[in-house]
Amino acid sequence: MKKNTITFGNGNRAVVVTAPGDASAKAILEALGIRSPRAVILLFGGAAGLDDSRKAHLEALFADGVTPVAVELGALIIDGGTQSGVMAMMGQAIARSPGTPQLLGIAPEGKIAHPEISGAPALSDGTPLEPNHSHFVLVESNEWGGETEKMLELARAFNTPTVAILVNGGAIPADEALQSVRNAWQLLVIEGSGRFADEVSAAVRNGQAAKSTELSEIVRSGRVALFHVNDAAEKLRDELRRMLCG
Repeated sequence: MKKNTITFGNGNRAVVVTAPGDASAKAILEALGIRSPRAVILLFGGAAGLDDSRKAHLEALFADGVTPVAVELGALIIDGGTQSGVMAMMGQAIARSPGTPQLLGIAPEGKIAHPEISGAPALSDGTPLEPNHSHFVLVESNEWGGETEKMLELARAFNTPTVAILVNGGAIPADEALQSVRNAWQLLVIEGSGRFADEVSAAVRNGQAAKSTELSEIVRSGRVALFHVNDAAEKLRDELRRMLCG
């Protein structure tokens, strides 16, 4: 297991742990040096196909809904860590937060590029890391989704109230959502954000037939809550507090 500290162009510094597949969650967390959180918020999904209006609504929800609750409750936010989609939005929300909660990105090592990470792909071939994250774990894998098991293992290791937020998303976020309800975590689905999130919301709200056994299991879990992308950030704060503290 390797550990180093990297610096981004905006001057922010982040701890990066590169972990082999057999590394224990305990060892990884000790290397990261993360303050023990009182709650965990997982963020799954993407922003594919969203128009500018819905992206703006999501940005407001992250900045004025998710981030203040993370500060208030001492929660750690965990996402995929790259400079794309909802992860970039979450990073920007953190950058504007006066309380600056911890933000941990978990990604497959073989897909990530940064000039200070030894052995990473060339910048032209890899995906950049989001520069407002405080910590990263790079999992020994060359495939997107290769990080999912380790992400869930680390979240479980904190043994604290956990909520997963699903925005948009394809096959990998769908699996992450399924694994979340299997871990007995509540799943907050942002309806109106497209793709898999809207498939879940349609099955829950309208009783539409689930398109897969995985979706059916998520819906039947009883752990799904719906929140519309156009609703107010204040309402999201109340919902997250209820889910994490209720």
